Amino acid sequence: MQQTDEWGGDGTSSWLKVSFPFLLCGFYLAAVWFVLPPEQWLLLFGAMVAYIVPPLGRETIIPACILLGIPWWLTAFTLAFLDFAGGLFMAWNFPLLLRIPRLGPWVRRFMEAGRTFLDRRPWLERLYFVGLIAFVALPFDGSGSIVGSIIGRMLGMTKAEVLSCITIGGIIGSFSIALGIDYVTHLIPAEAGLWISVIILLVIGTALAVAYRAHSWRKESNA
Repeated sequence: MQQTDEWGGDGTSSWLKVSFPFLLCGFYLAAVWFVLPPEQWLLLFGAMVAYIVPPLGRETIIPACILLGIPWWLTAFTLAFLDFAGGLFMAWNFPLLLRIPRLGPWVRRFMEAGRTFLDRRPWLERLYFVGLIAFVALPFDGSGSIVGSIIGRMLGMTKAEVLSCITIGGIIGSFSIALGIDYVTHLIPAEAGLWISVIILLVIGTALAVAYRAHSWRKESNA
């Protein structure tokens, strides 16, 4: 399968390609302000930031948001929207990412290793569209719009194809988890739900602290 267009080379001005996905997120947060109480709006904003910054994924963030009172449909739509915005950013700015120190070389190595893997298994490329949707939808470690976009480019898919897969996969994955959690929470007493929310927040805080400390150790060891 050959790539049919150049990622990021559509003639759109550079500042717009970089800023537009962030502006979309800003407009979305402004619209949600009129839907949620201020404290829940802050929780949703924190969930959006946590979703963008590893290592947390939708399988952790969606249960926490629902148990803290944010409607399941809004939680699911928010994360699916972030997948779309992330895919749009990658489609427009992939060449820019390759020029970022450390990130660019990592992306190139990832693509080279993946290309070798696919060359040995040509049948996988015939399932590229459905496979990429499944990769984004299922809660794999590292799945999502960023890695999904890299895999899509590696497969030679166009920007429109990759963005479609990421959007569809994000909707399927987010709404599936949200519906399941919403169903389960109706079976749990309110008091238990509160304690589960506290435990999830503690787990998220611990994961962030461990990730930050590991990052600090890596920087110290490389110094």
